[in-house]
Amino acid sequence: MAAVRARSAPALAASAPAFFIAFDILQAGGTELLSLPYRERRRRLEVLFAADALTAPGRCVR
Repeated sequence: MAAVRARSAPALAASAPAFFIAFDILQAGGTELLSLPYRERRRRLEVLFAADALTAPGRCVR
């Protein structure tokens, strides 16, 4: 599937959509966050999602 021609990529994307699911944030605003505990990084990711009105794939509003 990786070798799909450019002209067939839109059809493939429509028939087999893909989602990126983020569960952690490792860097924000040029600052590395790896020294922070996971819970704090996760909190920052949730704030980022809320600020940009992003939703998880299962909660998409159409």
